[in-house]
Amino acid sequence: MKFAVATTAIALLAHSVDAHGYLTQPAAYFPYGINTKYNAIMTESCDPAFAGLKWNDNPEANTAMFTKSFPNSQFKTLRAMMDTAASDCGNTALTGSPVDVSSLSSMKWQNDQEQMGFIDSHHGPCEAWIDDTRVFHSDDCRAAYTSYPAEIPIDYSACSGDCTFTFYWLALHEPNWQVYKQCAPIVNGSGGASTAQSPVATTAASAVTQNVVATVAPAQTDASTASEYTSPPATTTAATSAYTTTPSTESPVTTTTSNCKARRRRRMTANLRSEN
Repeated sequence: MKFAVATTAIALLAHSVDAHGYLTQPAAYFPYGINTKYNAIMTESCDPAFAGLKWNDNPEANTAMFTKSFPNSQFKTLRAMMDTAASDCGNTALTGSPVDVSSLSSMKWQNDQEQMGFIDSHHGPCEAWIDDTRVFHSDDCRAAYTSYPAEIPIDYSACSGDCTFTFYWLALHEPNWQVYKQCAPIVNGSGGASTAQSPVATTAASAVTQNVVATVAPAQTDASTASEYTSPPATTTAATSAYTTTPSTESPVTTTTSNCKARRRRRMTANLRSEN
C-alpha cells in the first residue's frame, strides 16, 4: 500500500513538473531538472485597458478579448508586459552550453505528459525574441500550432555570435493569467556550442519561487515603438497572428517590481540658496 501511494505521488510530481511544456529547440537549460510551472501570475489589473472586461469566459474568448484590448494598453509588445512580472528566465538558466542554431529554421515547444505542443486549455499570445529583436508573434499559439511538438518557424539570422533566445507565452484560460518564460543561450556562427538536443526530463525538480502580481502597479513603456508584423507561416491549419510587419527591435524594459502598472514619477527640484 505504501509503495502504491509513493508511486502515485511520484507520478503526480512528474506530471506537475512537466505539465505545461518546455522549449526543446533551441533547448532550454534547467539547472535543477525540467520544471515547467508558470513563472508568475498577472491579472486584468496589469493595465487600465484590461480592467472591467470579461476574463472568465472560455479560453478562446478570453484570448480574443486580450487581442482586442492589448493595442489600447501602455505596452507595445507582449515581452514588455510580461517582463514586468517575470524579469528573469524563471526555471531556466543561461549557464548551459549555447545551442548552435546555424542550421535551424524553427523553434519547438512540447509537453511530453500530454503528448502535444501547447496544451488544449492554454490559449493565449506568445512571442520569441533573440536578444532585443522580436522574431515571432502569434495572438494564440495553441490555436495556430497544434502539432507535437509545436514547431514554429524562426529566422535565426538576427543572431550573430552569442545571443539569448527567449520565448514568452501568456495562458489566458482563467482570470489569473499564467506567465511562461523560458530562455536558451544560442550561437550562430563559429564558437563552442552544443547541438540542438532536447533536455532529458526528470521526475523531480527543486522548488522555484513564483511571483504573483496581485495588484496593479509598475512598468515602463517600451523605449522604442515596435510595429506590427507578420508571423512566419504556421504548418497547421489554424490561423496565425494578425500582426503585419517585419521583426522589430526593442530596448529591454527595466523594472524594480513584479507588478505591471505604469507609475508616475514626480521630479522634485530643490532650490539652493548660496550664502556669503
